[in-house]
Formats: sequence, C-alpha cells, structure tokens
Amino acid sequence: MDWKQVQRQICEARAFTPVDQGARVLSDAIMPSGGSVYIQFQSRGDSLAAHDGGAAFDELARHAAEVRGLSGVRRMFTDTPFRLADDGLIWLDRVEIKDAAVAIAFLSDASVRAANYMLARSITAGREKLDRRVQNKLRELYPLGKPNFTLQGLHRQHTFDFGVSIDDKTFVVEAVTPDQTSISTAVLKGLDAGKTEDHHRKIVPLFVIDEDDDWQSGNLNLLSLGGRHMSFDRLLRQGQPLQLAA
Repeated sequence: MDWKQVQRQICEARAFTPVDQGARVLSDAIMPSGGSVYIQFQSRGDSLAAHDGGAAFDELARHAAEVRGLSGVRRMFTDTPFRLADDGLIWLDRVEIKDAAVAIAFLSDASVRAANYMLARSITAGREKLDRRVQNKLRELYPLGKPNFTLQGLHRQHTFDFGVSIDDKTFVVEAVTPDQTSISTAVLKGLDAGKTEDHHRKIVPLFVIDEDDDWQSGNLNLLSLGGRHMSFDRLLRQGQPLQLAA
C-alpha cells in the first residue's frame, strides 16, 4: 500500500501517523468531553478499511460510564455502512483510496453519534433515573408541556411524569421500570386517566421504557393494557415522538 498516496488524497496538512498495519489520521470531530477522534486505516489489497480506534467507548470511560450491552448501538447502525465490532471498534469495511477523506468525516461522525447515544443511556454513579431523563428530554422537545403533570381521572387524581396538550389530545407520559409495582401503578393510572377528557381533549397515556432494562414480553403485554409504550431510545431519535406514538 502506498501510504503517501493515501495521505495526498486526504490532505497533506492533516496529522497523519504511520502505525502498525496502517496509518492513523486526526479527524475534525470533537467528542462531548472535548476529546479528539482519530481514524485508523488498514490495507485491504487495493482498498482500505477504517475504524475509530474505540473513540466512542473511550468517551464513555472519560465520563466513568458504562452500557449494559451493544445491541442499541448496533441497531443505530442498521442500514448504514458502519459496523460495531465486539471489541468496541466502529468499522467502515471497504473504502476506496479516493474516498479516504470522506471516510474520515463519516466515520468520525458515526463515532461521536455512538458516544452521545451511549452516554444518554449509560450507567454512572450519578446517573439520573429514567423519569428524570424522560422529563428532561420532553421539556426539550415540548417547551409548553409540564413535568409532574396532574390530571383528574375518573376515580382519582393522578400525577404523571410529563403532560402536554397538542391539538385535540393531551398526552400524559409515565416512565416505567420492569418491576411489578411500577407496571401496576402505570396501568392503573393509564386506565383511569384514559376514561376522562382534559378540556374536551382526548387523554392519551404513553409509557416510556428503557429497552436495556430486563423487560419480558409478558410485562410489556400487561403494560399495554393501560396505554401504548415506547422506548426512551425513540425519544432520543425522533423529533415528535408523542404524536407519532398516538
């Protein structure tokens, strides 16, 4: 492999360091902590393969955070050219030499997005509970909504983690964990609130779960008796998750 040719395709001025099995290149991407992202290229005959050197997982370590599994990140890369390996490297498997500069931009961006995704779902000593994360994200998406939203149901008054009125519907949102107390409370709230109206608006109970928790299909089926459920991952990805879930 002519690494000088590869360097010319990228940029002569960019930090370019020969390493074992290839070359290491500084990208323009910046992690949330301010860390840099280096892309490493390896030779694959007349083409290249590239990975992020584990930058996304290094960012987790800087925040003293960890994730329960890699399935969420792998789902994020579905239908993309990126691949997450078991050792934490994010790969772009086949890169033509003429596309090396573009590969640096795309792969470093994928690494930053993976880091942000994992940090939002990570476990740290000071990790916020699911209800607080749900409230914070919904306040960002729906500034007119209210956390700790109080609603009079058919039989009693209920407080939901978040509520917002949109057109002819009032969405009441509750974060739910897979323990029986949380599930039963959510179902009872949803059933009672769903039988009433809020100033002639239809009440739509929605339950938010963390897919990394130990959810069994039977518990999800039970939860659906009180309203529809959606993953916290969906809140992170979609611009109008409540309307799409209704």
